[in-house]
Amino acid sequence: MFVVQFLVDSDNQLEAVREEQLQHHHSLQLLMDSGFNRINEATELFGLVESSALQTDVITQFVRNATGLGIETPELVQNLAQSEIARVSHFLRELGEGSVIQEGEDREWLLGLSRHATRSIDAVSIPTVDAGAWDLEGGFWTTDLGLRYLQVQRDRVHKGVRIRRIFVLDRSDRPDEEVFRRIYKWQSEIRIEVRVLDPATIPTTLRGWLSDFVVFDEVVSYETTPGPDVGEGMHMIMNTQLVLEQARVRAMTERFNVLWDSARSLT
Repeated sequence: MFVVQFLVDSDNQLEAVREEQLQHHHSLQLLMDSGFNRINEATELFGLVESSALQTDVITQFVRNATGLGIETPELVQNLAQSEIARVSHFLRELGEGSVIQEGEDREWLLGLSRHATRSIDAVSIPTVDAGAWDLEGGFWTTDLGLRYLQVQRDRVHKGVRIRRIFVLDRSDRPDEEVFRRIYKWQSEIRIEVRVLDPATIPTTLRGWLSDFVVFDEVVSYETTPGPDVGEGMHMIMNTQLVLEQARVRAMTERFNVLWDSARSLT
């Protein structure tokens, strides 16, 4: 009787051991599969990084810096970092699709594109956006952004970049005003080619082309949409758009050249 009970207990123990081994083997297999999947995913991502037009070291540095935020980082800072990563990710996705829109005024796109332009910067400046009311001591051109923008353009001119700007007039007597002439002189002194355009002197069919935009290297169109007058001659900027779609960029380049031919230099 004892022998039979011993054999039964031993068989049960062996069955339990076998069950534990099977479970352990299954868990180990899941762990290995997960590890291999992560390796495959990492290999795929690294391959995408290698094939990207962006510099590999910049992307890997970004990842390393992101992992530098430990659990001791305050939650507020973590949330800020997370939102910035999401913003950059969204920007890159839309840029890859050919068009990015940002609500309100932009700063970094304008300065960044200017810094990296290698051939040309062609800009049409309308008073409701670019000048922000010339009557108020020059508007945009006397702000921190405006002065930095001019400094970057001066540096690019020294690097051989051709910069042309058309000031679209809101009044025919605007060129006689001291503030406007001072703005014009600032641009000319750093060898930006500047012309003025009175809408009354061009065909009606061309007046619909009078928007605020900049074409960089004939590959990117930077376009600003003005909002309503909010009083005292100041205007809101509704949105800023980057366009990479080549048909649109070619059209904006052609538009600028036609307007340039219709504009004149100040004497």
